Amino acid sequence: MASSKTLEQAIADITIWRKGEQRAPHKPLLLLYVLANYQQGHARLFDYGTEVRDQLHSLLERFGPQRAQYRPDMPFWRLKGDGFWELENDEFCSTSGSQQPPAGELVKHRVAGGFDEENYALLSKNSKLIGSLAQQILETHFPESIQEEIADEMGFDIQQIRKVRDPLFRQQVLRAYNYECAICGFNMRHDNASVALEAAHIKWKQYGGPCEIPNGLALCAIHHKAFDKGSIGLDENMRVLVSEAVNGSGIVGRLFWDFAGKQIALPNLPINTPSRAFVKWHQNEVFRYK
Repeated sequence: MASSKTLEQAIADITIWRKGEQRAPHKPLLLLYVLANYQQGHARLFDYGTEVRDQLHSLLERFGPQRAQYRPDMPFWRLKGDGFWELENDEFCSTSGSQQPPAGELVKHRVAGGFDEENYALLSKNSKLIGSLAQQILETHFPESIQEEIADEMGFDIQQIRKVRDPLFRQQVLRAYNYECAICGFNMRHDNASVALEAAHIKWKQYGGPCEIPNGLALCAIHHKAFDKGSIGLDENMRVLVSEAVNGSGIVGRLFWDFAGKQIALPNLPINTPSRAFVKWHQNEVFRYK
């Protein structure tokens, strides 16, 4: 019997492809795309070739790690092993079960997919459930700044992304960096309170990054968002990397390209220096070289 609780648990338990510490947001992004469309009144099933392939490819390009190629067919096919997703016309493909058919067969045989009838009925009459599931997926797989961007783009009715913060982490990181942005030195205060200065996780909490100073950077709000987006990163010598995709005039040049290749301001205590392992993770899984 489908219920909100069983669906929430099933989505919490989706099988995510694992290889080392690589991140694979394929299923989460597909589910968010489908839920956003259900919210707009879309029918239960989505045709892979006309409604999923290009749209999910675009989401993976923008919100996934940079890869030589993206495979939107894989989550579309493999979600059926998670207990709430159904495919239509998959019996015409040359493989069965969880084994992946060639992507072209999904188009050729007009394979369609979506939530099964019971769970679709549940979602159709409960828009609040769609919002809570979207929030659950966002919080599990993306940092706050990206959660907000995806929610805004897809039109989810999420009143507020929950700020699950560790106040001690923020305090320790800002203190270690002398209450200044490690990149641009921004250090505005209103009386004694820092304004728009944040403690960024280098390796995301969602992927096991600890709330410890070597996994933190004090960044102004602009550089924090750009760091989470992959517009900027760090090399192994703690110098600023700027993605080739960054563009804009005037202030953008001064905030980004002027710092390219320059070492960030490091904490006074060597023990607090960013961990090379966490920096490498960010290079591989978040920073977008182009």
